[in-house]
Amino acid sequence: MKTQTNQPIKLKNAQRPLILAIDIGTSSTRALVYDALGRPVKNLMHQVGYLFTTSQDGGVYADPKFIVDSTAECIDKIMEELGKHAGEVKAVGFDTFWHNLMGVDKSGKPTTALISWADTRPRMVVDALKQKLNPEEIHSRTGCVIHPSYLPAKLMWFNEEHNETFIKTDKWMSIGEYLYYVFFEKAVCSISMASGTGLLNQNTCKWDEKVFAVMPITPQNLSELGDMDTPLQGLKSTYAKRWPTLVDIPWFPAVGDGASSNVGTGCVAKDQLCIVMGTSGALRVCWEADSVIIPPELWVYRVDKKRFLMGGALSDGGNLRKWIVSHLGVEGGKKGVDKAMNECKPDGHGLTVLPFWAGERSTGWHENARGMIYGLNLNSSREEIVRATMESVSYRYAAVYDIFSRQNMPIKKIIASGGGFIDSEVLTQIMSDVMGLPVTQSGEQEGSARGAAILALEGIGSVRNAAEIPMPLGRTFNPNTQNHEIYKAARERQNNMYNLIAQRWWEKGM
Repeated sequence: MKTQTNQPIKLKNAQRPLILAIDIGTSSTRALVYDALGRPVKNLMHQVGYLFTTSQDGGVYADPKFIVDSTAECIDKIMEELGKHAGEVKAVGFDTFWHNLMGVDKSGKPTTALISWADTRPRMVVDALKQKLNPEEIHSRTGCVIHPSYLPAKLMWFNEEHNETFIKTDKWMSIGEYLYYVFFEKAVCSISMASGTGLLNQNTCKWDEKVFAVMPITPQNLSELGDMDTPLQGLKSTYAKRWPTLVDIPWFPAVGDGASSNVGTGCVAKDQLCIVMGTSGALRVCWEADSVIIPPELWVYRVDKKRFLMGGALSDGGNLRKWIVSHLGVEGGKKGVDKAMNECKPDGHGLTVLPFWAGERSTGWHENARGMIYGLNLNSSREEIVRATMESVSYRYAAVYDIFSRQNMPIKKIIASGGGFIDSEVLTQIMSDVMGLPVTQSGEQEGSARGAAILALEGIGSVRNAAEIPMPLGRTFNPNTQNHEIYKAARERQNNMYNLIAQRWWEKGM
């Protein structure tokens, strides 16, 4: 496979057509321009940051209108920078973070805040859902476990805790669907976004009847299902006047950021594992198939109707590094965290950490899981806490990789993506040492946005298949054998603590 370092190119050197990519994340929204080879165009990126509101009871939510307005601002800036070249944009690709939910009334006005996958308040309804649905059977069809992250629990929680609001709500949708509703007066839910809800049968690409049998809504309360062959065109008059060159080109439905990230990093075959550390973390394999047998320990979503995505997800990743900077007073941001880690030897701190500050998804999906640091004493230093915390996250990645191994996945290449790895040689080396395998950094800084652009190129027929676009690769890190042995013992210590706490506390609702 061809490789490349995906450095921005000048507009005059960009191969046409151009693609506008919109990437709505959990900390910012961005608009970027890519050329026909999946290369970012220099100076054509605009970003608006924001923070989700958090609450003591586990709430993580944001104002959907602010996110839509921020996205529109990003598009404004890009179109302004393109100037006379604006008409060379021939499609809009779009991705957003999975498992988010909001409600709108019959007039299209939001009835709720946008709640994130990280919002754990729906945990209170999980036990009741497990009584109504067979968890193993549901997972074998939807690829999703019964957990606060997914929509069945979120919808039940809204119905029970905010019933007046629930009754006023006509449609439930993701932020990507809402943005298109604002821009086009029509909401389309892609197969990709639907696949991350816990409401879709992954093999039929239809809403799962057995799940809806116990839901307080029907499929009519959701957006119309679509895919990469059902783009929208024809902006509302307000936005048509604002972006006249974007009116008649295809705007493809938003795909899940995990799906677009695999495409954007070039991991689109079953022997290529993409490990990602953004705000959260994930390990994912993508491949084309007509159907899939869903293993009990992994989730399965979709990129589109022809491609599956299998993996595990961690609720804590780069967010823990941010927590370290803001709460432990580490100066220098990411570089400061790396410096603190370099002052300690591998597992040289005597600490065992369960890195579940934002709760747990893979591997155990305990809705009551919380973070824990064991072994602190008066000699423990800030640097040791930093190293122990970030090492502990690597152990959870390795725990998910072990599941892949038991599934006999033919993995030959491991690509590390996301700012957590690409911006940190220290973390990438730790990951290689923990896993005992070579890990190659992706050469693409914006995997999700690039993936959305590549899928749009595929959608308009500019490329036959996303696999034709070269895979951007960076440096390969090889494992230190001695460190690997040290980390094996540390992983066993973490696993013993995990099992003890899970059985005594989390599984009892404590």
